[in-house]
Amino acid sequence: MPIFNTNVGKQLIAVTALQRSTTVRIMPAMLAIAAAAAAQTAFLPLLSGLVEAPGTPQPGSHQVHLAVLGAIFPLGGMLTAPLWGALSDRGNLRAILVIAVATLATTTALTGATSLNALYLLRIFAGIAFGAVVPLCLLVGKQAALDSKVRARQFTMLTASLFLGDFAGPLLAEASARISPQLPLLSLGIAVAGVAFALALAPAPNIHWQVEPALVTGRQDSRILVLTLLGLTIVGTGGLSAVHLSLVMHHPEALPGREQIAWMLSLCGLAMLAAQAFHAKLGWLETKPARLAGGMLLLLGVALSLFPLAQSKPMIAATVFTAGWSAASLRLIASFWISAPRGDAGLRLGIQHGVASVGQVSVPLAMALSPSEWHRTVLWTTSLICLVLLPAVYLVWRRTALLT
Repeated sequence: MPIFNTNVGKQLIAVTALQRSTTVRIMPAMLAIAAAAAAQTAFLPLLSGLVEAPGTPQPGSHQVHLAVLGAIFPLGGMLTAPLWGALSDRGNLRAILVIAVATLATTTALTGATSLNALYLLRIFAGIAFGAVVPLCLLVGKQAALDSKVRARQFTMLTASLFLGDFAGPLLAEASARISPQLPLLSLGIAVAGVAFALALAPAPNIHWQVEPALVTGRQDSRILVLTLLGLTIVGTGGLSAVHLSLVMHHPEALPGREQIAWMLSLCGLAMLAAQAFHAKLGWLETKPARLAGGMLLLLGVALSLFPLAQSKPMIAATVFTAGWSAASLRLIASFWISAPRGDAGLRLGIQHGVASVGQVSVPLAMALSPSEWHRTVLWTTSLICLVLLPAVYLVWRRTALLT
């Protein structure tokens, strides 16, 4: 009996050490994806003020520019993320990530004292860089994983880092704006540049930065499953974008100031972060994906339906928190399962990020091209799509054999 206990103890110690080792090895990717997300959401609470600055558009076009500037960032990722993913399957991940994070740092730091045309240009370059960071960091997590359980944990940690950045971005924007009002994101941009420098020097085995061609064995995911996963991505990001833009464009009476909008956006990021911790403990990401996806679709649909009707601060906070939690969960499910095949994982993740940007582009454009009183229809339409996808998720997963 003592010998048995000793052996079990040694095995547990070895497993724990291995888990810590893989976690440490993806820390540079976690830092990079958090910095990129912070740079993305930091722009949102400042958006209205930047458009209202001297030399910017006439009051009649204010709402249009708010929506189009909200769409131009994800448009950059939508157009280029598949290309970044394909390059990552054949190139050095570290070099591409360093360039992308450095580009994001530059565009973030220069946001502010610029013309409207320059602001558009900065945002699309930032979106192109963001479109490289997210899928490549997830690919690093896949590279570092030893099996499907470890991969589930790695993806959860990386998406948690993404949403930690979402949570911190608006708060960091407020702090940065107080330091340099003319270039309100200068301090944040310098911090992101520091992340790029650290990423270039971070020690890690080459296996995590260089993707070797892999032989794909066994059955592959059906096309209908891949399309369903992409559908989950679109409704998740589109619904969240609708909530974010509604807060920024309409300034609910219960949230009169920019600081309160920033806190509400951060609450959404906090919900997204909390969802990752919950799923890491629950374990359904790997074992019961259909049940998890169905529940999150239902939650998101309800939150989007109720958001336009919310008038009090607690009600707005509850719907924002629910939308953030469910949208983040849908993004995690889609990212984990779409990268499951052993070949072309980078391309698949790049395509998924590009498709995720479809919702982030189409929703702001729909708001830009429609009268203000119709904006709630965008939320309700997205909610209806969630409910339509709900039975499809169960049917598709029941008929599809998945490999990890």
